[in-house]
Amino acid sequence: MIMTGQKTNSTAPRESAFRLTENRALSAKVNRMRFEGDCGAISAPGQFVSLLMPEKFLRRPFSVCDWGEGWFTVLVERVGDGTAMLHALPCGTELSVLTGLGNGFTPVPESTAPLLVGGGSGLSPLVGLARRLSDTGTKPRVLLGFRDPNDRFGAELFPGLEVTYAEDVFSALREIPHDQVYACGSEAMMRELAKRDPAEGQYAFDVRMGCGFGACMGCSLRTPGGMKRVCKDGPVFRKEDLL
Repeated sequence: MIMTGQKTNSTAPRESAFRLTENRALSAKVNRMRFEGDCGAISAPGQFVSLLMPEKFLRRPFSVCDWGEGWFTVLVERVGDGTAMLHALPCGTELSVLTGLGNGFTPVPESTAPLLVGGGSGLSPLVGLARRLSDTGTKPRVLLGFRDPNDRFGAELFPGLEVTYAEDVFSALREIPHDQVYACGSEAMMRELAKRDPAEGQYAFDVRMGCGFGACMGCSLRTPGGMKRVCKDGPVFRKEDLL
């Protein structure tokens, strides 16, 4: 079930083998990983994939950073044993990957001043979105929030675009003219952003997931229309679905 006003842009999830071809550190905690394989099920920025790692029972979901014909990238922040294992994988490793999960961002053609807001590994789905917006002739501005300046990274992922780093995203937001917000982050940040910013927006929720395809209800979110699953009904929601 898709939320009222939320257009689905997902295809049927697909499981296939992918080969790791790049595993590069972007910061002290975040690696960019590139996988090659069948990406036919990925249809929109903001969707996610789910990786099955050796000797682990549960898959790990990650937002698609960018993708093209036969490849996709993800940003992996080291937060525990599982992500540390991913950081240590050598190129050439093959993993089983579920692709085509979730509903992504829907670019608004009428927007002339879009703003992308994220931070840390939460900036991941904004990379592919930025490239696709730029391809239509609309260059978005990018606002990246980092509490610790030593953790900053990401400007290199948005070539040709104006990128602003900020410790206080909400203060910086008021200084950047925009008519549409595309954002990704924690539930608390996304709800606060929807309340404070007057512009229309689409918000991708960066939350813990269990199954990743709507069966376990472990990522349920309270909305005016009832409980929704981030993995199945999102992870991208519109402002009216949050307030």
